[in-house]
Amino acid sequence: MATLVSRAREPRRHRFRDLLMLLPLFAVAAGVGLFLTIKDEETLRASVILSTLVLFSFVLFWRIARAESDDSPLLAILWASFALKLGAMAYRFYGSVLADAFVYHWRGRAIAEQLARGEWPADVGAFGTQFLRLVTGLVYYNLGVTFYGITILWTWFGLIGMVFFYLAFREAFPNGDRRLYMYLVFLFPSMLLWTSSLGKDALVIMCLGMAAYGVAVLQRRMSIAGLWWGGLGAAGMFMIRPHLAGVFLVASASTFLFRPIRAGLLSPILRLGGIAIMIVVTATLMGTATGYVGLDEVGSAEVFQFISEYQEFSARGGSAFEQVNPATPLGFLMAFPTVLFRPFPWEAHNFHAAVASVEGLALLMFIVYRRRSVIAAIRSVRQSSYVMLLVIYITLFVFFFSAIGNFGIIVRQRASQLFPFVLMLVAYLGTRPETPDGVVVSAGEGRYGR
Repeated sequence: MATLVSRAREPRRHRFRDLLMLLPLFAVAAGVGLFLTIKDEETLRASVILSTLVLFSFVLFWRIARAESDDSPLLAILWASFALKLGAMAYRFYGSVLADAFVYHWRGRAIAEQLARGEWPADVGAFGTQFLRLVTGLVYYNLGVTFYGITILWTWFGLIGMVFFYLAFREAFPNGDRRLYMYLVFLFPSMLLWTSSLGKDALVIMCLGMAAYGVAVLQRRMSIAGLWWGGLGAAGMFMIRPHLAGVFLVASASTFLFRPIRAGLLSPILRLGGIAIMIVVTATLMGTATGYVGLDEVGSAEVFQFISEYQEFSARGGSAFEQVNPATPLGFLMAFPTVLFRPFPWEAHNFHAAVASVEGLALLMFIVYRRRSVIAAIRSVRQSSYVMLLVIYITLFVFFFSAIGNFGIIVRQRASQLFPFVLMLVAYLGTRPETPDGVVVSAGEGRYGR
């Protein structure tokens, strides 16, 4: 009887422990807010934004962690990731690693002033940099101008993107190694750093995570939630980086076309209808994306010419390097280590490049260590439509981004747009539970197999 009582109290102890872990974070938030309020109006707004996000995260994180087992460290990892991202944000401020954040800030301030006067800014657009400037201006118009505050908000958006990627992994691979992916996606250094500032990266990882989660839900069952998150994420990517949205759409649509449709005599009709819808949507999206990057057509000759021209354009500055040619079989194979792992230690010529080289080398070694998981995932590509999505997306991303001849750009963009998917392959092979009849079910198969 005593054993039963102790077991019943165990979940309560876990919840009480997790609640106690929040007290230091509340203390830090209160201290930071008190410090900020004694300076000026902009920092006062920043303290309000920080306090609001902490309170909202308290409810959100608890609801997400509630679906986990009692011994899952998810709640603690979420708060740790939040704290680390705030630290990464501070490092980017004081280490002068803000990239284009100041440009967005000053242009957003000007747009907010124009909106306050009842004027609509003339130099804003619906895509890319101009769209992000408009979003910054709208935030300033509604919340007031605060560079610290909007940076905190964007940092939180980056964390929400990681949350959606974890939910996508949990949905797509219920037998995968959740704990491993949890540690990787929430604590990966470059993902923490490059998604913790005002810019495109934080919004891209949030939208990409939403889309990845929506597709994971839709591949298991048709639902409003899957359509909502998938559509919202794709629309966000389309506004910020249309070419990335095109890559993700092609990868996602391909997986749905290969899925079996069990609708009797209607199966061929549904299949042809799906193909027609995919062609129309993809043509529309790719037309906008190619116009955004400056391509008139999407033929092989035009694409290769664009890659060659972009290689020359991006191969400038201290982080430039000689790219491989993805138009050749050997060059395409060499593009994978280039986009995934470079710069190598002997190619690093400054502090940030050295850190990136260590991280890339560590990732390479970890993939080798987890090679059984990666190989098992690739072998299941015909059975698992989500693995097919990962493989197609990673391949297309590597092909197109091999045009970049600057380590700084590659390191920053792969952190938010590539690594979350690669890490899913690393964590694909997890526990292998037994069915009631004693048969071992491999990861990604069985009741959830696709």
